[in-house]
Amino acid sequence: MKNAPAVDAAGRIYLCSQGRIVALEEASGKPAVVWEYVLGCHVPGAIVLGPDGNLRAHAADGLLHCITPAGKQAWLPARVGEPLGWAAPVVDAANNTLVSAYDGGLIRVGPEGKLDPRPYFRSRRKLDSAGVIHEGVLYIGSEDGYVFAIQLDADRGHNLFDHAAEQGYTGGFLNSAPAVAADGVLVVAARDEALYGFAPSGATVFRTELPGQLLGSPVIDRQGDIYLGVSQTLRGQEGRGMLACVDGNSHMLRWQYQAAGPVECTPVVGDDDTIYFGDNSGAIHALDNRGNALWTAKVESGVRSAGTILAPHRLAFGMDDDTLVVLQCAAAGLSPQGWPKIARNLAQCTTAP
Repeated sequence: MKNAPAVDAAGRIYLCSQGRIVALEEASGKPAVVWEYVLGCHVPGAIVLGPDGNLRAHAADGLLHCITPAGKQAWLPARVGEPLGWAAPVVDAANNTLVSAYDGGLIRVGPEGKLDPRPYFRSRRKLDSAGVIHEGVLYIGSEDGYVFAIQLDADRGHNLFDHAAEQGYTGGFLNSAPAVAADGVLVVAARDEALYGFAPSGATVFRTELPGQLLGSPVIDRQGDIYLGVSQTLRGQEGRGMLACVDGNSHMLRWQYQAAGPVECTPVVGDDDTIYFGDNSGAIHALDNRGNALWTAKVESGVRSAGTILAPHRLAFGMDDDTLVVLQCAAAGLSPQGWPKIARNLAQCTTAP
């Protein structure tokens, strides 16, 4: 389970497991299944909640499902093609669903489930990453190291970055989700062992080297500092990793915390400024914003998923054995400022409340 569950305004929890979408509520300290929606196949990307409150899931059989909070079909599944491994649907303010196409570009499905017969955005590059929408622009990474900034206010998408001028260019594959800093700088982690910052114009603001694989997504606390997991496994050696903190002003490495195993997990920042993350050894860590350990919990399996805070004092991570673990924590919710988790909010859709 590499994806965090989505949570709606009523606190209901939605996750995909073993070919089913499951809706959960907490009752007397235990999870209670409200309903199950059978897909019959795997969903590689995250489940997202659009502004209309409906769930979107892109299944491995090529169908895009839209499901109401009651567990019913909002519209018949749309055949959009095989999903990419890191991508997830994004939903704009008008409740159009945008899907990364298997052969490149974007497909758009309208609010009532009508599939646009033409590609919404044409590109030979595969956009195999989780995108975010900020001020009407979809920011999404590609397999050849370019970030796209796709304007969404027209019948067809338009890339605002001039790739011929190297705007939005990194040196490696882009599979993780971007984060947006308070000053509008787009923060992305690339597979060339570096963290990048881009201005809204596409110009490079900073490049910070972080030796190792950057498999998770960056998050940002209320002070503007950036947190990212790093895997540093060398052939023939025991896996190791760290959580890195990059200073939001100097963009230099501020501190690093050595974990018990590689860190592929995307951390989550609570309203108490605590950073929570997991590692592949099966440990979940809580650190303060100076990099000091507050506690470590051992769980039964590796933790590679993005973290989230489901409800007051409820910290959740998916585990490699396809289970969800929920721990008690001090935080009453997500940090109200910054970019505290992947896709920023509990709906996992940046245009949703």
